[in-house]
Amino acid sequence: MHPHDREAGLVTHRFQSSAAAEVSFQPPHAPLRHVRVYELQGATPDRLAWFETAGYVPPAESRAWTDGASAVECMSFRLHRMLQGPDARPGDCRWLYVVHTDIPDDISDEYNAWYDEEHLPRLVRVPGIVRARRYVSPDQSPRYLTAYELSDRDAFSSPAGLKARDTQWTARMRTLFYNTRRFTGQLLEAK
Repeated sequence: MHPHDREAGLVTHRFQSSAAAEVSFQPPHAPLRHVRVYELQGATPDRLAWFETAGYVPPAESRAWTDGASAVECMSFRLHRMLQGPDARPGDCRWLYVVHTDIPDDISDEYNAWYDEEHLPRLVRVPGIVRARRYVSPDQSPRYLTAYELSDRDAFSSPAGLKARDTQWTARMRTLFYNTRRFTGQLLEAK
């Protein structure tokens, strides 16, 4: 991880699109690195605003960032880990796959070791998985969020993707997830 990323944060707003409401993204006082909006495939709410920040921003401080959206779920995270594939070109990523989960407190050390030592390194070598980032929320649930930026929406179901996830450690750890949400988003807008 690059030294300037050590304090990086993420704010997510999930909300429902509406033909009647125009959503504007208000620039916050916190320094933003990137803003992206995704259409979530088969999920409700069906939109995700993704704000990459230079530091942690508490959820309450971001509420006005999606002005005009209704029923906004605001969450905030700190960056824990980032890995890129050998041929990474993040500008090619049109898809985002998110796993958002909790795990029992007594296995958090093993959970982090599995993700950091086995799972992410194997997945970023799969063609179509460009970058993987893990985030932790200090005070919200689900606490852990892992985001995979994809140039190929079907990378996880490809033969290489299936093989990368086929380990005993992965099978065991996945049985311990709870309060889990998974969704795929297609990029609509990037700033």
